[in-house]
Amino acid sequence: MNVVSTNEHCLFSAPFDFLPEATRAAYRDLMDVNFGEIWLPEELDSQADVTVWVPNPGQNFTIDDSILDRLPSLKVISTPSTGRNHINETACRERGVKVFSLQDDRLTLDSIAASSEWTFLLLMNALRRLDFAVDEVTDGRWRTREDMLRGTELSGLQVGIVGLGRNGTRMARYCAAFDAVSAYYDPYVDVKRIPSWPLERIFTDSDAVIVCCSLTPETNGLIGTDLLRSMKRNAVFVNTSRGEVILEQDLADIVRERPDLRVAVDVIVGEVTNTHDESPLLPLHREGKMIVTPHIAGATVESQSKAAIGALNALKGFFATGAGR
Repeated sequence: MNVVSTNEHCLFSAPFDFLPEATRAAYRDLMDVNFGEIWLPEELDSQADVTVWVPNPGQNFTIDDSILDRLPSLKVISTPSTGRNHINETACRERGVKVFSLQDDRLTLDSIAASSEWTFLLLMNALRRLDFAVDEVTDGRWRTREDMLRGTELSGLQVGIVGLGRNGTRMARYCAAFDAVSAYYDPYVDVKRIPSWPLERIFTDSDAVIVCCSLTPETNGLIGTDLLRSMKRNAVFVNTSRGEVILEQDLADIVRERPDLRVAVDVIVGEVTNTHDESPLLPLHREGKMIVTPHIAGATVESQSKAAIGALNALKGFFATGAGR
């Protein structure tokens, strides 16, 4: 796409130190760019002239009316992430601010494997408890508690996947490489090579359930007590979608009720409002009853570099149409 330089002023507030110089140069070729990580709202106070924003998906605030008030010249937001739950799209729409995400650049998005790899790592850790093994050596023990460390092979297991998009499809492929079989629940796709099951059967008949669907009005609060309680004994539950897909208090109650379940999540409710410390899942993590990681599934040099290019591609398309004028 041949796009000439614009007169726009861009704030690239996502992590950027690792970005190749060619990527930074590509942004500068399109517009004036200020590269500077932003995590807190007050750090926006000197950015009133910003017209283009590539925000930090991990920032500790939601882009809402109070934030948009700080950026009166803003025309477009292009987030280098698949999720948009850190953006109040209604507020943006009412102000005429266009919003893009990686969902608008499927070619780039489909090339990113980091989230799928982390999801698979959480699955394998839940089965084999690498974290326990590392702590044993750190604490000076050597196979003195082997019963606690004895895990389960992925080979031969039935894996249920909630959401057969980019990550779900990769998970089915990864599991097949380890001689596990998969089934999926996703009312929006029809993939013949993988069995499609009702959501209830995904939970009752799977040895491991992996949640990697998008957060939408339909999936918000999709998974609660009844589904979680129906899981097989010693089953694994992994969530790398968004915290809001799960009713967190329900999950916390089930983890306490069912110590046989092995649970690992990379996402919790409250991340984008800086209230994640209130999650009922964090005390369970600290007690060793489940694993919580800090939403780092996509945190690789490669994936975040590709995401920056995806955000740029959306901006190029926006300005090429003349919509930004």
